[in-house]
Amino acid sequence: MTRRLVVSLCALTLIGGCARHQFSMETPKKPAPSDELKKLSRLVGNWTGTAEMVSPSAEEMQAATPEGSKEKVQTSFAFAGKMDWALGGLFLKGEGWYEMGEGQKANYVEYWTWDPKAKKYRSWYFSDWGEAGEGWARFTDANTMVTEGQGIDGEGFKMTSTGTVTFVDDSTHNWTMKMKSGKMGKMEMKGTAKKQK
Repeated sequence: MTRRLVVSLCALTLIGGCARHQFSMETPKKPAPSDELKKLSRLVGNWTGTAEMVSPSAEEMQAATPEGSKEKVQTSFAFAGKMDWALGGLFLKGEGWYEMGEGQKANYVEYWTWDPKAKKYRSWYFSDWGEAGEGWARFTDANTMVTEGQGIDGEGFKMTSTGTVTFVDDSTHNWTMKMKSGKMGKMEMKGTAKKQK
């Protein structure tokens, strides 16, 4: 008897749940890029730039270098990339490279889009060093964006970051980033990117 009652209650719950939902039989329409997403148009183009390690300092990195190592401490790095619209203009796609020290480079790909429900930009990032991450961003005013992200490095160590992007004009933006890695500890970087004509 108890089993029959439970089955009946489950069936009533399912029927009641289905009765509350109305499904549209209209053919879905492909969404158009939002006005918020169009605000990222200033990022479209070819970019080059430099980044500088603010913390740890060159002296701190040198002190942490194993004794007798011939590895040169590097505190400035170059990068370049291209950003363009993808997938019908609903995503901004970036591809490029950045220096990793000792003459090595990492290649990356990233995607940005607007999340209308969360009311912020979302991003995904991958590199050929095995790094993978996701993040979000929002404008605090017309020329300043704050960012936050999390992911893993190529060895599976967790990484988190916060940062700002300040648009000086449509051809220049400055950025700062604070990172925390399970392997490298805390780092702080800053840089400038310039659009190539």
